[in-house]
Amino acid sequence: MIALLVMTDGRDTIYETIPSFLGFGLGSVSELWIHDDSGDPANAAKLGRVFPDFRVVRSDGRSGFGGAIRSAWRALRAESACPFVFHLEDDFTFRRIVELDRCAQVLDSHPDLVQMALRRQPWNAAELAAGGIVEQNPADFVEVADDVGNVWLEHRRFFTTNPGMYRRDLFEERDWPTGPQSEGRFSIDLFAEDPARRSAYWGARDSGEWVTHIGHHRAGTGY
Repeated sequence: MIALLVMTDGRDTIYETIPSFLGFGLGSVSELWIHDDSGDPANAAKLGRVFPDFRVVRSDGRSGFGGAIRSAWRALRAESACPFVFHLEDDFTFRRIVELDRCAQVLDSHPDLVQMALRRQPWNAAELAAGGIVEQNPADFVEVADDVGNVWLEHRRFFTTNPGMYRRDLFEERDWPTGPQSEGRFSIDLFAEDPARRSAYWGARDSGEWVTHIGHHRAGTGY
């Protein structure tokens, strides 16, 4: 039902990230993928030895942030059978249990939602000053609940590649942009296509953070 996709460019933090996810990510994860953009066959081989249950796929050399996502999505289109993907960069750890099946349930019943992401700790100066990414622009995040106890925050500010789930149709319909600022350009295009389309963070406004960013930089280059 859910494919776990771990994006790495060769950092050792992946050896903390994957065990942390496996300890806290509860749900119907039926496929385990690592996409290695290190450009080093020895690194890919090591990942295969340390994580033998994972399928390790590689870019042709170092392709950067956008190129790595394009390469990973190409592999999933060709070989994954899962309707949902949990996207995880290689420098996050989990603070508490995430019920992935419930995230998928919300995405399945709310087709206008493009992702269900997990909040991390404040990172940049503006987030630190405000107390968090939601607290920075509180009016832009709307708390929603369904009749089975799921709660999430909807917004149209951005699509994030921080830890979170999206449906397979996201990458069946489009590809990731090339060049710099690709995450921002992907967000702009995604929301411009449909004024009803929204992103979401899992949990209530006061639920706090689910993951910790442990790296100094995000995976790859060329945002």
